[in-house]
Amino acid sequence: MVAVPDDGLPEQGRRESAGRPLKEERPVSVGRTSVLLVPVAIAARGAAFLVPVVIANWYGVGLVTDAWFWALALPTFALVLGGSALATTAAPALARVRAATPERQPAVVGGLLTHAALWTTLGATLLCAAVAPRIEQLTDFPPDGAALARTYLWALLPFVVTTAVGSVLRALLEVHGRFRAIALTPLLRAGTVISVTWALLAPLGSVALPVGLLAGEVAQLLLWGALVRGCLGRLPRPGLELAPEVRSVFRDLAPVLGGELLVAMNLVVDKAFAGMLPEGAVATLEYADRARVIPQTLMESSLLMVAYATWSNQFAHGQVAAARAGVAQSLRWVLALSAPVLAGMYIGRTVLVALLYERGAFGAADTAATASVLGWYLPGVLPTLLGTVVVRAHIVERNLSLVLGLGLVSVLLNAGLNALLVGPMGLDGLALATTLNMLVVPGVYALALARTWRPTGIAWASWLQAGGIAVLAGLIAVAVELGPGRPTSLTSPVLWAAAVPCVALLGLGFRLTRPRRGGAP
Repeated sequence: MVAVPDDGLPEQGRRESAGRPLKEERPVSVGRTSVLLVPVAIAARGAAFLVPVVIANWYGVGLVTDAWFWALALPTFALVLGGSALATTAAPALARVRAATPERQPAVVGGLLTHAALWTTLGATLLCAAVAPRIEQLTDFPPDGAALARTYLWALLPFVVTTAVGSVLRALLEVHGRFRAIALTPLLRAGTVISVTWALLAPLGSVALPVGLLAGEVAQLLLWGALVRGCLGRLPRPGLELAPEVRSVFRDLAPVLGGELLVAMNLVVDKAFAGMLPEGAVATLEYADRARVIPQTLMESSLLMVAYATWSNQFAHGQVAAARAGVAQSLRWVLALSAPVLAGMYIGRTVLVALLYERGAFGAADTAATASVLGWYLPGVLPTLLGTVVVRAHIVERNLSLVLGLGLVSVLLNAGLNALLVGPMGLDGLALATTLNMLVVPGVYALALARTWRPTGIAWASWLQAGGIAVLAGLIAVAVELGPGRPTSLTSPVLWAAAVPCVALLGLGFRLTRPRRGGAP
């Protein structure tokens, strides 16, 4: 079995200092560890979600939030340079280093940190320099709104670099099984962002938003640095030398980076289309998108984090069959556990948006508009979650060119659908375009993975159970929508009547996380 602690707690002295082998550890239980992380992830992500909630309370929907969220979309796009793509690519490589030459870990991690910081700084600077002078042409913002967006764009540059560096540290911590510490980190980050922003609102005004965001990222970086020192026995050694392990990561990064950059372009394209709509459109799209990604952030903080680290370690130890069985099992869990939750979100989307945002400057009309956009987003979330798992499986399998090719398909399809639907449907059309895109691209990924594996045995009973739960959850959502209609109040009998079968289906889904003996994929 793969040596990964399954509790996410400190290893109690089990360190990999130079030249000293890793002591025996308990094998990871992906299902058990993921389930235990769910309440931690809910609390931590709930705290993280307070950031846009507080911003909505302070600024509502208007010029400041339009400029902020529009500018934030570009650094979020650039974060793929050193964030998601780098962490995803680094994890399998760091697992191989840990398995074969653990004494090399400080040098390898130090090299990755140095080059991530340098290349992300260069890329983000070029992006800001190209976009900042053209904000007036790219949006319909008034002059003061364009100037504010330009200020935000440059002020977010240090945030991009800090996040890139943190992604390397996170990848190492995941490989070492520090799952609980990673899942709890958003509590620290959100608390720092809100407190620093609030303290600086009076002296800096709306410019406090990027300063507070950077402060939260720095606090997270300091915590992860201390945890990395605990794992390695010392801090990583920064350096410009391109060791073979570092070259391997950046060689694999190219197609993954290209694919994820193209997928991330969808966010920029959506904001560009929204920027041509009336004032408040960009902020409304952002608030709906923040609610839409709640299930994905929970999955990434629990199941996907544990499962991907486990697959990487299994491949590093030559346990390919076990890793593939784990991927199939994870897909069934996502199908069975996410569908009831998403059905509940769809039924209660107006109530959800009101609970999250409706206070201060955010009024009832803003709630209705945001809930409408969210309703068009939600049908695409389940295939998005399944596709996220499948993409990670392709990366572990090193099917990297596919990630690049389907990234191009994704951005072209999304742009075309946006152009087709934004005219007749407005913001709802942009959300529908995203949903249609997410129905197509993950399906192609899944078909390609099945061809790669060519499995000889499939756990049909488990797949039918998971699929049945998903179908029933969808039927419940459709029945409420076509029957009594969506509830608009937390006290609505329709809301609570619909919650009963959704919770029952979720309970059936949790039964699938019980360990199985023997397991076909």
